[in-house]
Amino acid sequence: MLSFYLCGMNAVDFYQLTRKGIRNGHIDYNRSKTEGRRKDNAFISIKIIEEARPLLEKYIEKLSARYSAYDGLDTALSMGMKQLRKLTNIPDITFYWARHTFATIARNSCRMSKDDVALALNHVDDEHRTTDIYIANEWGIVDEVQLKVLTILRKLDKKMLIKLKERITRAA
Repeated sequence: MLSFYLCGMNAVDFYQLTRKGIRNGHIDYNRSKTEGRRKDNAFISIKIIEEARPLLEKYIEKLSARYSAYDGLDTALSMGMKQLRKLTNIPDITFYWARHTFATIARNSCRMSKDDVALALNHVDDEHRTTDIYIANEWGIVDEVQLKVLTILRKLDKKMLIKLKERITRAA
């Protein structure tokens, strides 16, 4: 759920997260997957919502002590997701599923623009690369996408989540 709460944050970024990265109620970090491939070093700022706080406190700066390398965390997450698949009877749920689900809800249920969803996911579109040179990032847009998605999540019950997953699976 922590990944979902934080706009689909990747596990490797949780692993590397330190308290230094928390400023003014946001997590500021460079997305590991694309950090070296972009001029902005894939920087993003994600608001820490109330549901995420206890999970962050539980794991921040503790994952690297528990797992000597990110691969160990990845293996543990895979095992945990396997148990979650058994509990929920959702056969293809993965850690990365949170990222896909966040984006799907943001676009389809919240009617956020693809550009705003892309910003929340820290994606860069080659088509807009030149325009992006002139536009400063407005992290409040990410906050807005996150809030709208979490407002829907807070209203969902288990049956609705399963129906949502079925829709996402059919669309994929």
